[in-house]
Amino acid sequence: MNEPEKATVPAKREESLFRRYPNLRVLSIFVSFVVIIVVLQLISTGGTKFPTFISPVNILNILQQVAVPGIIAVSMTMVMISGGIDLSVGMLASLVSIVVALGVSQWGLGVGASIALGIASAVVLEAIMGFIISRTSVEPFIITLGGMISFQGIALLLCNSREVVMKGELDFLTTNLFERMRDPVTGLLLRVPPYVILFFVIALIGGLLLTFTKYGRRIYAVGTNPRAAYLAGINVRNMRMSVYVIQGLFVGIGATMLLARINTGIITLGQGLEIDTIAMVVIGGTALSGGRGNIVGTLIGVFFLGSIANAMNMLRLPSEVQFLAKGLVVIIAVSAGDVSSRISEFLALRRERANMRTVLPPKERREAGEQGGGRADLQDLSA
Repeated sequence: MNEPEKATVPAKREESLFRRYPNLRVLSIFVSFVVIIVVLQLISTGGTKFPTFISPVNILNILQQVAVPGIIAVSMTMVMISGGIDLSVGMLASLVSIVVALGVSQWGLGVGASIALGIASAVVLEAIMGFIISRTSVEPFIITLGGMISFQGIALLLCNSREVVMKGELDFLTTNLFERMRDPVTGLLLRVPPYVILFFVIALIGGLLLTFTKYGRRIYAVGTNPRAAYLAGINVRNMRMSVYVIQGLFVGIGATMLLARINTGIITLGQGLEIDTIAMVVIGGTALSGGRGNIVGTLIGVFFLGSIANAMNMLRLPSEVQFLAKGLVVIIAVSAGDVSSRISEFLALRRERANMRTVLPPKERREAGEQGGGRADLQDLSA
């Protein structure tokens, strides 16, 4: 190979940190948000008090608020990586809470049997939806939307459109695991219920499953290219169905924890839960088209969305502002990745053109399209 031929070999483009570490983008936004809230609190108190937003008692309060949607967000991550989506989790959680409450208070099944019945019902219903989605070409959006409406009807029929009140039979799920620990900043009692620990255990299991197992790699393969996954010997239909079964299991667990907190089975218990969980997963970097995402990013999204609601309450802002803030965060978090990748690609192309201009002889430079390269690069970026 002669020298001019060596010079024509394009240099390897440098990847930006955001492209190399997908979770860094949303983490940087999250950290910036925390810094802003802390600064606002310091300004309001004149710097004389420690910011309560980052006090241990408030951090644990945020964890209690996001633990249940976080559990469901873990399985939602798997569903969305596989190329699906589930709009029914909110009404399914309400249905499970009513089944468990009825089993304990009216059907005489006992606490353990009632919880098992509620979780089993969620698994079976999600399995039915997963079977339909995996065996037909109908969009998961439509199937799960129909499931959401159906689950609402079943729940209302079971409870006769009334709330089912319990007498604290599930209080053991909300007991404080650290009864004598106090916050050194505020002096308040620190509260860590079992479902907070369960949330981290489920997140750890979900992360290990997606990262280090053959099953997790197959989920990514199905979401990236179902046809290629099929040709590689993966049972695409069963893989798609299995993630919905896992979704049903985690929804059943989360709904039971929600019921333990309020002691009342009611149709509004899971209202809006599907929006929160999908927003958490999308903020965490999981692609709606499938094939991309991870549990670490979802955890960041869970804490980020929970921190927004908590900070708005601490700043005494109305609920309307909270909805606006959540919506803007979702838009910014999703758009920032695309904008940063386009900027990085544009800068890499400019560096490559500069290298070609200094290395290539004039004749080969013209053959490489030096004269119209700038316009072509811009067109590629705008595509």
